[in-house]
Amino acid sequence: MTRNNKASLTAFLSLTAAGALLLTGCSSNGDSGDSADAGPLLKEGVFKICSETAYPPFEFKDDSTGEIVGFDIDFANEIAKDLDAKLEIVSSSFESIESGAALDAKNCDAVISGISINDERATKFDFSEPYFDDNLALLVRDDSGITSLDTFEGVVGVQDATTGQAFATEKGLDPKAFEDGTIAVQALESGSVDGVINNIATLAYFAKDNSSLVIADKFGSEPLGAGVRKGNTELLDSINATLKRMDEDGTREAMLAQWMPAIK
Repeated sequence: MTRNNKASLTAFLSLTAAGALLLTGCSSNGDSGDSADAGPLLKEGVFKICSETAYPPFEFKDDSTGEIVGFDIDFANEIAKDLDAKLEIVSSSFESIESGAALDAKNCDAVISGISINDERATKFDFSEPYFDDNLALLVRDDSGITSLDTFEGVVGVQDATTGQAFATEKGLDPKAFEDGTIAVQALESGSVDGVINNIATLAYFAKDNSSLVIADKFGSEPLGAGVRKGNTELLDSINATLKRMDEDGTREAMLAQWMPAIK
């Protein structure tokens, strides 16, 4: 190799190394790259969550303001506050949330959407400590004569990709899946289904102001958690720290009283 070629090669390698450093700098600002490299948030100063926004009292649109509100939203705002970040909500299908697809696509930093903690989901993303203990329940029309799951006959409405759907299938029922829980309850009201199985917090919300709907039975334990991408321990630790702080200062108790008085 001639001296000139050696010099050219040395210059080339120097430029390549400088370019690599520039690229590393671009990745570390949080706009791209894995969360392990970019810090706890995809974008500095913004805490972005994916949520299925038709699931009261966890998350739903306030008709008077058009804003998304609910227990989960208040929880997410507390996390954002402790992160010194602004909350941003990405409306997503529950299937994309519970499957881990929304996190894998980096649509958000965390998924917070009334997600029951189970072993299958824990293989797809990391869960926080439980922030709410729920149950599955059966909602029926008051005049149906159904008093428990054992006396239930007919078609049961469920939300697609939920533990309620899995439970109904395991029990040998005839589940009819809907995109969200609100539509499933509307189908019960119209007579399209004979009952709805979902989390009791949501079903109690619909029943509290509708005397034609009653909770006929409840079963199982459904601890709910927030989910983050695998390995994002910094964000997970922050969420768990917020949960601890909320218990110590009474914030979680106040949220329960506001959003879930029927089952508090």
